Amino acid sequence: MLTLRGCQQLRTGRHLKSFRSCRTSAGFSASRAESRRLRLAEVATANRELRRQWLAQGWRWHDWQVREARRGAAWATP
Repeated sequence: MLTLRGCQQLRTGRHLKSFRSCRTSAGFSASRAESRRLRLAEVATANRELRRQWLAQGWRWHDWQVREARRGAAWATP
């Protein structure tokens, strides 16, 4: 027998229009869980963007160091 602990187990619940499912028994409403999921998704997006910027800055710094090293070396061509 299939036992569902709550609506969070049904992945299609938030994607299907006019989807009706069981009431949640997890102790909090599904709307609060959905708003929390959205907030966490926004935080994850912001973290990804900050990491992308950090990596881009690191590569710019690396590129600058390589160019400076080549500028000082007599054997390297600019």
